[in-house]
Amino acid sequence: MGQVILTFFVAYGIVVGGALSGGLGVFLNEKPPLWSIAQLADQLKIWGLVGALGGTFDSFLQIEKILAGNFSPVFKQLVMIVVAFLGAHMGTISIHWLVQVRS
Repeated sequence: MGQVILTFFVAYGIVVGGALSGGLGVFLNEKPPLWSIAQLADQLKIWGLVGALGGTFDSFLQIEKILAGNFSPVFKQLVMIVVAFLGAHMGTISIHWLVQVRS
Protein backbone atom coordinates (compact mmCIF):
# COMPACT_ATOMS: atom_id res chain seq x y z
CA MET A 1 0.00 0.00 0.00
CA GLY A 2 2.92 2.32 0.66
CA GLN A 3 4.14 2.01 -2.92
CA VAL A 4 0.67 2.87 -4.22
CA ILE A 5 0.54 6.09 -2.18
CA LEU A 6 4.07 7.00 -3.24
CA THR A 7 3.23 6.44 -6.90
CA PHE A 8 0.14 8.66 -6.64
CA PHE A 9 2.00 11.55 -5.04
CA VAL A 10 5.02 11.31 -7.34
CA ALA A 11 2.74 11.65 -10.37
CA TYR A 12 0.83 14.45 -8.64
CA GLY A 13 4.05 16.25 -7.70
CA ILE A 14 5.54 16.04 -11.18
CA VAL A 15 2.50 17.72 -12.70
CA VAL A 16 1.99 20.37 -10.01
CA GLY A 17 5.66 21.15 -9.46
CA GLY A 18 6.47 21.23 -13.16
CA ALA A 19 3.53 23.46 -14.00
CA LEU A 20 4.27 25.94 -11.21
CA SER A 21 8.00 26.02 -11.97
CA GLY A 22 7.30 26.45 -15.66
CA GLY A 23 4.86 29.22 -14.80
CA LEU A 24 7.64 31.09 -13.06
CA GLY A 25 9.73 30.84 -16.23
CA VAL A 26 6.84 32.05 -18.34
CA PHE A 27 6.32 34.98 -15.95
CA LEU A 28 9.98 35.95 -16.29
CA ASN A 29 9.54 35.95 -20.08
CA GLU A 30 6.60 38.36 -19.74
CA LYS A 31 3.95 36.03 -21.13
CA PRO A 32 0.53 35.23 -19.60
CA PRO A 33 1.40 32.96 -16.65
CA LEU A 34 -2.00 31.56 -15.64
CA TRP A 35 -2.92 30.32 -19.10
CA SER A 36 0.58 28.91 -19.57
CA ILE A 37 0.49 27.09 -16.22
CA ALA A 38 -2.75 25.38 -17.25
CA GLN A 39 -1.24 24.38 -20.59
CA LEU A 40 1.89 23.04 -18.90
CA ALA A 41 -0.21 20.94 -16.52
CA ASP A 42 -1.96 19.34 -19.50
CA GLN A 43 1.34 18.66 -21.23
CA LEU A 44 3.02 17.25 -18.12
CA LYS A 45 0.27 14.71 -17.38
CA ILE A 46 1.90 11.94 -19.45
CA TRP A 47 5.31 12.70 -17.93
CA GLY A 48 3.83 12.45 -14.45
CA LEU A 49 2.53 9.01 -15.35
CA VAL A 50 5.86 7.85 -16.81
CA GLY A 51 7.91 9.38 -14.00
CA ALA A 52 5.81 7.77 -11.29
CA LEU A 53 6.10 4.34 -12.90
CA GLY A 54 9.86 4.68 -13.24
CA GLY A 55 9.80 4.15 -16.99
CA THR A 56 7.44 2.37 -19.31
CA PHE A 57 9.40 -0.75 -20.19
CA ASP A 58 9.09 -2.24 -16.70
CA SER A 59 5.32 -1.98 -16.97
CA PHE A 60 5.26 -3.77 -20.29
CA LEU A 61 7.59 -6.49 -19.03
CA GLN A 62 5.23 -7.15 -16.12
CA ILE A 63 2.25 -7.32 -18.47
CA GLU A 64 4.17 -9.82 -20.61
CA LYS A 65 4.10 -12.26 -17.68
CA ILE A 66 0.42 -12.88 -18.39
CA LEU A 67 1.55 -15.25 -21.14
CA ALA A 68 3.30 -17.35 -18.49
CA GLY A 69 0.10 -17.53 -16.45
CA ASN A 70 1.37 -15.43 -13.55
CA PHE A 71 -1.40 -12.89 -12.92
CA SER A 72 -0.29 -11.38 -9.60
CA PRO A 73 2.50 -9.12 -10.96
CA VAL A 74 0.29 -8.11 -13.85
CA PHE A 75 -2.56 -7.06 -11.56
CA LYS A 76 -0.16 -5.11 -9.32
CA GLN A 77 1.33 -3.30 -12.31
CA LEU A 78 -2.09 -2.41 -13.70
CA VAL A 79 -3.06 -1.00 -10.30
CA MET A 80 0.13 1.09 -10.30
CA ILE A 81 -0.63 2.40 -13.81
CA VAL A 82 -4.15 3.41 -12.78
CA VAL A 83 -2.92 5.05 -9.57
CA ALA A 84 -0.20 6.97 -11.44
CA PHE A 85 -2.78 8.17 -13.96
CA LEU A 86 -5.09 9.27 -11.14
CA GLY A 87 -2.25 11.18 -9.47
CA ALA A 88 -1.32 12.97 -12.69
CA HIS A 89 -4.97 13.72 -13.45
CA MET A 90 -5.59 15.06 -9.94
CA GLY A 91 -2.51 17.26 -10.33
CA THR A 92 -3.93 18.68 -13.55
CA ILE A 93 -7.32 19.25 -11.93
CA SER A 94 -5.63 20.98 -8.98
CA ILE A 95 -3.71 23.33 -11.28
CA HIS A 96 -6.85 24.14 -13.28
CA TRP A 97 -8.67 24.87 -10.03
CA LEU A 98 -5.78 27.02 -8.78
CA VAL A 99 -5.55 29.18 -11.87
CA GLN A 100 -9.31 29.02 -12.70
CA VAL A 101 -8.79 28.20 -16.39
CA ARG A 102 -11.39 26.07 -18.12
CA SER A 103 -10.21 23.68 -20.80
